[in-house]
Amino acid sequence: MAPASFSEDPELEWCPPGHGDIYPSLLGSGMLSQLIDDGIKYLFVSNSDNLGATLDLQLLHYFAGSGKAFMMEVCERTAADKKGGHLARRKSDGKFTLRESAMCPDADKGSFEDVSRHKYFNTNNLWVNLPMLKATLDGSGGALALPLIKNKKTVNPRDSSTPAVFQLETAMGSAIECFESAGAVVVP
Repeated sequence: MAPASFSEDPELEWCPPGHGDIYPSLLGSGMLSQLIDDGIKYLFVSNSDNLGATLDLQLLHYFAGSGKAFMMEVCERTAADKKGGHLARRKSDGKFTLRESAMCPDADKGSFEDVSRHKYFNTNNLWVNLPMLKATLDGSGGALALPLIKNKKTVNPRDSSTPAVFQLETAMGSAIECFESAGAVVVP
C-alpha cells in the first residue's frame, strides 16, 4: 500500500481518518487533562451523522452510577439497518465489539446483515468516563488499539472510473472493546 496520487485533483488524495482519532486528540491536545482538572468526569460524544442526538440526563445518571468506563447507546436493528455497524460480543473474551460493514469479509455479509443475529446498531452516541479514559490511554502508550477499517473507494468518490483506493480509518465506537468495563444501553 502507498498513499494515493491523483494529479488531476491533488485535494482528492486526502481523506478523513475517521472519528476514532478523538481519543488521542483529547490526550495530545491537553484537553483531556484540562477537563479532568476542571472537575469534569463524564463526556457525551455524538457523531455529526446523528442529527437526532441529545444529551439525556437520565442516561448520564445511569452511566455515572454504573461505574463503567464507556457506554454506547444502541438501537434495535431493522431490515433497513442491515448495512450499518452493529454491536457484537467477541467469543474469545466476551467483550463487546463494534463491527462495521467495511470490516466484514464478503463471505460473511449474509451473517453480518442478519438482524436477528446481530440485534443492535451503534447510534454513535457515546458516554465516556474521563478519568478511566485517561488511565486506559496512559496504560496503552497514549493510543487505544482501535480496529482499522479499510473502506474500498475510488480516489474521486463521484467518479467510479478513477483509481481504486482504500480509505483507512478508525471508529470512535470501536473503543467499546478497549475498556475492561464497557457497556451498552438500548435507546428508542
